[in-house]
Amino acid sequence: MTRTYVVSILSLLGFGLLLHFHFFPGWLSFVFYIGVALFGLITTSQFWLQANLIFNSLEAKRLFGFIGAGAIAGGISGGYLTTLFTHLFDSVYLLYIAAATLLISIVLNNRIWKEFYPEISRSRQNRNARSLQEKPLQVFRNSKHLTYLALIIGISVLVAKLVEFQFSAIAARHIQDTEKLTSFFGFWFSTANALSFVIQLLLTQRIVSFLGVGRSLFILPVGLIASTAAVLKAPVLWAGTTLKVMEISLKQSINKAATELLILPVPMAVKSQAKTYIDIFVDTTATGIGGLMLILLINGLGFSVRALSLVILILICGWVFFALRARREYIRSFEKQLGFSLEPGSKKELLASDTALAKKLRRTLQSGSAEQIIVLLENVEESKNYALMKDMIPLLEHASPKVRLAALSTLYYYPDHSVTKHIYPLLKDPDEQVRARAFACLLAHTRFDRVRFVNDYMNNEDPAIRGAALIGLATETRGNLKMQKQFNLEQRLDDYLQDAESFSSQEEKISSTINAIRAIGFGKIRTFYPLILEKMYDENHTIAQAACRAAGNTEDVQFIRPLLYLLSDETMLITAHKALAKFDQDDLIPELIEVINEKQTSSSLLIHFPALAKSMDTQSAIDFLLGLIAPHHRPELKLEALEVLHEMKVQFPNIHIPGKRISPHLVHEADLYKTTLALNYAARQILKNESVPVEVNEARNELIALLEQRLDHDLKRIFWLLGLSFPSGSVHTLYKDLRHEDPHIRISTVELLDNLLDPGIKKIVKSIMESALLDKLSDDDLNRLQVNIPTEYSCYETILKGKDEQLKKAVIHLLEALNNPEFSSLMNTSRTATVQEQN
Repeated sequence: MTRTYVVSILSLLGFGLLLHFHFFPGWLSFVFYIGVALFGLITTSQFWLQANLIFNSLEAKRLFGFIGAGAIAGGISGGYLTTLFTHLFDSVYLLYIAAATLLISIVLNNRIWKEFYPEISRSRQNRNARSLQEKPLQVFRNSKHLTYLALIIGISVLVAKLVEFQFSAIAARHIQDTEKLTSFFGFWFSTANALSFVIQLLLTQRIVSFLGVGRSLFILPVGLIASTAAVLKAPVLWAGTTLKVMEISLKQSINKAATELLILPVPMAVKSQAKTYIDIFVDTTATGIGGLMLILLINGLGFSVRALSLVILILICGWVFFALRARREYIRSFEKQLGFSLEPGSKKELLASDTALAKKLRRTLQSGSAEQIIVLLENVEESKNYALMKDMIPLLEHASPKVRLAALSTLYYYPDHSVTKHIYPLLKDPDEQVRARAFACLLAHTRFDRVRFVNDYMNNEDPAIRGAALIGLATETRGNLKMQKQFNLEQRLDDYLQDAESFSSQEEKISSTINAIRAIGFGKIRTFYPLILEKMYDENHTIAQAACRAAGNTEDVQFIRPLLYLLSDETMLITAHKALAKFDQDDLIPELIEVINEKQTSSSLLIHFPALAKSMDTQSAIDFLLGLIAPHHRPELKLEALEVLHEMKVQFPNIHIPGKRISPHLVHEADLYKTTLALNYAARQILKNESVPVEVNEARNELIALLEQRLDHDLKRIFWLLGLSFPSGSVHTLYKDLRHEDPHIRISTVELLDNLLDPGIKKIVKSIMESALLDKLSDDDLNRLQVNIPTEYSCYETILKGKDEQLKKAVIHLLEALNNPEFSSLMNTSRTATVQEQN
């Protein structure tokens, strides 16, 4: 940059001397005009490269509007100064003034370089030097991002040239007097630049921050579409003027900031080549093409001003198309930096065809895992593909009981009844579920004298076979009162229970009781439901678990509440959860809501409720979980509900939760985060400003540590809420990146979110995301977040009025250590609240 300034200064001095002494008057003015144009392009390009190097994306969005306003103000004031100076002395001396101004620029440039970017490592210089050896076209060929950016710039220049011609043609048609026309052009060009200055200074930063870089690219083309449509309808003076003023004011302000920010994530070594290439080659080439287009369309084809509007609209459509692609590439640039992608992964179909399934089965029979085999068996059972079922028979001898059970479930539907000879041996299988399923299969394949068949097995000497027969019969007659009466199931069950009482062996007695309970559950035998309810609280853990499973198998509403209360028992948690998962959600969810609304329901029980909705792919389940995120619920319950919602999104990809359902929760969580942030900041400031005894210092550090933990939890809930609008798992990665030690990764994360979030959502959380970047907060940071810093008294008061018991205990511990009369009223209030809660 310094060399460019030095060459420019020497060139200005040289041109000044040549013009002063009238050397080469014929062609010098042309060379000078071209030189000045190149100077403007090169120095502007270098300046924005330096800005890209110094500022990160967040700083750039905040400052590029102000910096761009300086450029516009320089253009406006330069015109006025030129007019003033030419009245005072010969215009040749303006070149010497310009050279002196560039000397000031050298000083400022060196100051900026030394203060903001003091050193570049040798390795980086070497890396940049190697990159610079690549041809510019190769750089663009390797980067879609740069290609789309170049196309956007090129089309925008073409559109600008066509718009300029339209404006001039419409104005010349309506204003015949040359002096008035000149005055008209001067006024509106000045007005457009002044408007551009106002927009750049007051609106650009706000708009780019609100919409994000990607969306800001569309403001100029959309505005031009509207103005061009007006010219197309009626090419009158006001329409042409509006079109040109909009093109100048938006191009130099919002569009300029957006395009400069668009190149920000490109590596500096590539950017240093591409930026200059775009600003000089693409700009000038597009200008030349624009001139040729006008010659062809106006002089060659005789296009009217109105017809030219159609050409402009077509070009703007291409502009919008490439802007969409550029926005996607801009987001991908940050995704690459974070090793992250929002693109949905391609999912391979498990089974492409019946032939593929058969081949897969034969391979897995030899070397597949039990899990793989079970998945294949489930597909065969679901498809009822009888041609493949014969391949299941060898699996009846598999080492895994789960595989044997799955094979039996598949063969239940096998039309060839000769399969029973392979099933008979499983009546004595070591696994009780396999035995029961084997009997159910045999009964299903028995077509004649089925009562006799049942009697033979129910009277078998082997207790294991009798139990399997009872469970199998109950399963086969499930919910069918007519069949249950035909086989006299209730009486058989009563007899079986009486026989169990007569067993001398405690092991046989327990086994028989479990078989009876299972039969009641599988058969939905309502007469014996009281027995299930009684055994759910049996001292024998195995019997209690069997009763819970049986309660779930009945799917009867009367068992829901007892099972819910068993969730607080760690030994019964998993069993009760599986049992509850079998109930219809229309029965389960209303019961859940009733228990949640009961004041005596403990937090240790509530925390298990969200997981119960995990397997429900319905709107009522979503509504239930969103209800658990309500402000009055505890933070740990809200986080659990959010995590379950994310798991559901993985399991059911078609789930969609509209942003309007998320926004109210985000507003509350954002306010909660700001409150915690203010409390944490206040506690830290008090600690920093006071010299206190060790016990007070320790108590205050304990409080600060807890507040830091709450901040992390609050931020996590905010991210989990945001994640409901994105592909599953993606926001979890971004949350980790925002907490990363590397500040560049944190900045890239915020910039990526800035372009992904809807403006309404971003307005709620943007300031919070940016605050999470900072290692230390200042008063200015909190003011920007619109957070009031509480006093020490109000800090403690706010915590004691909250719902966080740990924080309350930490504050009480601190107040006791302080033993300050000023806080005695807080201690009294806290004690009163504790007594009331206990009552």
